[in-house]
Amino acid sequence: MLALDYVLKGCAVYCDGFGKAGTAEKITIPPIKKKSESFRGGGMIGSRKMSLGYDDMEFDFTLNAFDPQVLKLAGVSKGATVAFAIRGYFVGDLGKEHTAVYMLSGEIMELDGGSWESGKKAELKIKVSLVAQKLTIDNSEIFDIDIPNGIDSWGGVDNGASMRAALGLAG
Repeated sequence: MLALDYVLKGCAVYCDGFGKAGTAEKITIPPIKKKSESFRGGGMIGSRKMSLGYDDMEFDFTLNAFDPQVLKLAGVSKGATVAFAIRGYFVGDLGKEHTAVYMLSGEIMELDGGSWESGKKAELKIKVSLVAQKLTIDNSEIFDIDIPNGIDSWGGVDNGASMRAALGLAG
């Protein structure tokens, strides 16, 4: 029997430790895209793409409230990061429950208050430029990408450890 698993039943976003349950209208999970370059050296009959790290990572979300606590977070000093979290609750056809936790760190780059209309909610759209993101599902690490610290871990295997050691950054 084919069963659906990991069906999202609820989610919430946290901004600098403050939960926004009930106000997060839409959360866009940050896509991960590898930066690549085509390479063709002598003797090769064709080119191939080589991974050279990651493209810029961004995440955005929309609140159904013009929230002063979140607005203030955009004013942190240049280069300072804000902690965010996305928590999800999943249930499958067979009743198995799952949890997902995204831990994110980045700088708010855009606040969009949209248009205001009397008697209607005032939405706030937030766009964040990320420097780190970590996904854990059912207490098991899926990935941990931390640009400033050179961490590139997938399934608990840190692919960035060898480079950090070669550059004298391990410790």
